[in-house]
Amino acid sequence: MTCAAGSGARPRSRWPNLAVLLLAVTHAIATPTGQAVSPAYDQAPVDWAAYRKMWLRNFPRATPAEALLGAYSEDKAKVFLDDVSLKWVRQNRCGTCHTTVSYLMARPLIGNASERAAWNDVRASVSGFAAEQITTHSPAAAFFAASAVAALAVGDAAMDRPLQPDTRALFNYLWTSQARDGAWDIPQEGSLPFLERDRPYLALLVALAIGYTPSHYYEDPSARTGFAKLQTFIRRNLPSNIHDKSVLLWASVRTPGLLNGEEQAAYARSLLDLQKQDGGWALPSLGTWPRHDGAPNDPGSDSDGYATSLAALVLCQRGYSTKDAPIRRAVTWIRQHQRVSGRWFTRSLYSDRFQNYLSNMGTAYAVMAMSSCRATEPRKL
Repeated sequence: MTCAAGSGARPRSRWPNLAVLLLAVTHAIATPTGQAVSPAYDQAPVDWAAYRKMWLRNFPRATPAEALLGAYSEDKAKVFLDDVSLKWVRQNRCGTCHTTVSYLMARPLIGNASERAAWNDVRASVSGFAAEQITTHSPAAAFFAASAVAALAVGDAAMDRPLQPDTRALFNYLWTSQARDGAWDIPQEGSLPFLERDRPYLALLVALAIGYTPSHYYEDPSARTGFAKLQTFIRRNLPSNIHDKSVLLWASVRTPGLLNGEEQAAYARSLLDLQKQDGGWALPSLGTWPRHDGAPNDPGSDSDGYATSLAALVLCQRGYSTKDAPIRRAVTWIRQHQRVSGRWFTRSLYSDRFQNYLSNMGTAYAVMAMSSCRATEPRKL
């Protein structure tokens, strides 16, 4: 979920006119079919001035030159995540997967209950932004709703909360707006290439949210029919790129009817096959995404925070642990590659002119990975 300028006219509200939510301006999700998107479209001119207005003011850009901390610091990760997420919602007033959505999933896993003021503020902002898009009949309302419902469901589960009214309302909207094939129709356009044209990935987010919603929500009469359609859609559109396979594997741990045991094992093996000698993973190796200048992303590039943390998180959700050598190596990589700011660096897959905000997501996922692999003391995800 990301904010971008130029959504077109709609009623004025307390939310700025920020446009389409992208779950991957820097999240960079490839199409589950593995097909490359049109280079002509991806290399179209970008309104950089509009994007610069959203870039956080007085916030250091993530760069590979930032010094390494040398050891895992939960406190530094906590301070960084609170700071960047609060600044984002206060400046831009919207939900964004590279920062606030992943933050809502991860932040309850570290710290204690007395330190939830920032999380509560960000949660209210993301929930309110999604509700506003529904109320104003935004063409991208399903985008916002699916992204927000995943953030709220995963985060609330970590807080041991029952199904909250705003989460239920988002689910209700998604079931009533669901297309006949079980997914959601979203604008097939936008200034960046990734999730804006990826209906199957959006379906995976909703499936992930369902698994984290308590009391077998998928058996609720309000959800039963829509969930069955969603299961059918996912089964008919299984991903071929490793990134989306990883997300589906994560969802399938809690959500029934998505993958069988053999498929789960095969997905895990395909992810393990891409682990690098240093113990990490490189995001460009998990899929094929064109850069804005037309150059390919190098699958042999250095390990990065987001890919490594996603892989460790998903594998530990599947049942691997630090008793397994690949997980020990991954956890060691995470421990050794936190930066002095508290974040983990990940390069934008689209353009180096962006702020590498995927590093914010990589930081949230590092927290979730350390918790999932029981490599530190946070509450179990």
